Amino acid sequence: MLRIEWLEAFLTTVKTKSLTKASESLHMSQPALSKQIRKLEEDIGAELFIRSAAGVELTNAGEILLKRGENIVKEVQSIRREIALSHEIEHITIGTWPSLATSFVPYKLANIEDSRLQKKFNLKISHSFVDLIDGLQRGEIDVALFDDSEIQHSFFSKPLFTETFKLFINSKHPLAINKNSITFNEIKNESFVVLPPTCDARILLERSFRQKGEELHVASEIDFGQSILGFISANLGMAILPAIFENMLNSAIVKAIQITDFNVERSVSIIARSEEIGKRIYSILK
Repeated sequence: MLRIEWLEAFLTTVKTKSLTKASESLHMSQPALSKQIRKLEEDIGAELFIRSAAGVELTNAGEILLKRGENIVKEVQSIRREIALSHEIEHITIGTWPSLATSFVPYKLANIEDSRLQKKFNLKISHSFVDLIDGLQRGEIDVALFDDSEIQHSFFSKPLFTETFKLFINSKHPLAINKNSITFNEIKNESFVVLPPTCDARILLERSFRQKGEELHVASEIDFGQSILGFISANLGMAILPAIFENMLNSAIVKAIQITDFNVERSVSIIARSEEIGKRIYSILK
């Protein structure tokens, strides 16, 4: 019998075009992901991917499943969300970064039709995953939102969404003029305004530079993403930040430019003190 997690694994693999990247995004081992894909193929009765060293491509059967599968997953997510909202929820404290607290969480909570339920959520802002994990351990927060792919912990975790990184730069900067994209080689020797070392975005950025055999040069370190954008507005630097920061741009002074050969992604997860709470909040925020 077809299981929804098999479909979710299939859709993530289609999106990333790689079993390795899909397994990282889903926070599972590649053998576990491959097993889910095989189970789905057995249930469907056809191969869904053409596998090669370069990645995976859809077969004709895979193309058919993709068209129907996306709608099935969306419908199941909608059902889960409706059921989660039907249960009585005590006050829930969500701990997360300023960027997610500004550009993600409020809009998800605004979609809740019951205004009484909207008022049962509190937000705790942090600049450090250490503080968020500590808050979970102390019971000060119920759910945290951040990329925990590089962090060891024992809490329930479920991926919520994935986003790319972009170069945020003053539109008058020579590297930005008449450009909608830029290569890593063009910026690898620049100095950047960065978030603190205990922020997931900074951890991923430094790791990606190391993987390319380069060092991340730091011009300034600032706690708040909005303050970083302020520095860039004043043409006091540039930054490589998650794409969600585009939602904070309120003028044409700062541009968000795609880095064509810099494939780093941030997979934001729900990390919860209990699996029950985690799944319920996931259904609401997904």
